[in-house]
Amino acid sequence: MKDVLCHPLEPLPWSLATADGSLGKSNKSTLAKELQKNVPAADSIPQPSACIVDGMALVQRVKGNHKKFGDIAESLLDMVLHEGATFNRIGVVFDVYREPSIKNIERELRGSDYGNESRNIQPDHKVQQWRKFLLNPKNKKAFTEYVTREWKQDKYKGKLVNKVLFVA
Repeated sequence: MKDVLCHPLEPLPWSLATADGSLGKSNKSTLAKELQKNVPAADSIPQPSACIVDGMALVQRVKGNHKKFGDIAESLLDMVLHEGATFNRIGVVFDVYREPSIKNIERELRGSDYGNESRNIQPDHKVQQWRKFLLNPKNKKAFTEYVTREWKQDKYKGKLVNKVLFVA
């Protein structure tokens, strides 16, 4: 019996996939609660310290309807700098969009539309429907790549005085 139970019964563990091989959905907030369960809150943050910002959470908060991509990128940087105002080092971490993904599989099962795909994002291009633009994972990936390139421009250096910005 020991030998039988040491081998997996399915190609993927049940914690990651369903019986038909589809990726299983998880609750990220449960993981966060578990990680924080035995960690006391800090009364003060020792300096020097760094701030890590969830880039896609900020992107979701942006009101981008009828705005140019360049203006959205600048607003996003302002939000990042506000979040990390008391820190010298700020890390912005964006989500990664891989194929296949649990969200994509769920959308396909629901028959949800991804919206149009934007292939060449430029600073002067206007976004008509920001939420619809963000429905497509390829648009989110292209936008984060655009933002990363855009923030390297000289015109943003003045905003980054005494700050080190990392983007991943």
